[in-house]
Amino acid sequence: MTTCRRTLKGRTFDSLADQNRYLAEWEAAVADTRIHGTTRQQVGRVFEQIERPARPLPATRFPCFQEGQRIVNRDGHVEVAKAYYSAPPEFLGRKVWIRWDSQVVRLFDPQFKQIAIHARREPGRFATDQRHIAPEKRGGLERGAVWWLRKAQAIGPEAGRWAETLLAQRGIHALRAVMGLVSLTQRHASGAVEQACASARAHAAWRLRDLRNLLKRQRRPSRSDSSSSPSTR
Repeated sequence: MTTCRRTLKGRTFDSLADQNRYLAEWEAAVADTRIHGTTRQQVGRVFEQIERPARPLPATRFPCFQEGQRIVNRDGHVEVAKAYYSAPPEFLGRKVWIRWDSQVVRLFDPQFKQIAIHARREPGRFATDQRHIAPEKRGGLERGAVWWLRKAQAIGPEAGRWAETLLAQRGIHALRAVMGLVSLTQRHASGAVEQACASARAHAAWRLRDLRNLLKRQRRPSRSDSSSSPSTR
């Protein structure tokens, strides 16, 4: 049993503050003034004159952070605690190492060289460094939210409302998702995109990947379609 535990044995306190007060008084009056059994020197004096100057505490708090590996998404961001942080365009689709605390999110390459740093954001928010926007995409972004919102509204009312809600929720950081919505019409009929937007709005699904998944489901043949095909004898 340690000396501290022996000191507290059999004693009761009304609160943790009372216990801490008692221990502080015991340390000053008993623990620090005792003579060490091996060195034969007073414990408190040795600590103040020799040990404390030789091993000073750090000037700042010991760093406390979390870290993990991520793959940079197609939109150029990585997810950390349900918020999104941009990476340089050359890391699109590649693995990066993330280290974060309550204030800052840092991105590192596989050699652990820092490639980006962002202030911590709330869940659902984006932190985008304009230097991380690839040159081939910068022209589209510079056209502005109004231009792209009109393009979405031209697809149909459901697509327009999906884009409006997304921009209202995330601001300019949602612009690339709206651009992605418009680009879906290059591979899918406007009616199919409209139907996907209607389903997404009904289920409060506000990611571009949600629309892609809904469009994939539309293209799958249902069981009723396959079972209605004529049989041959």
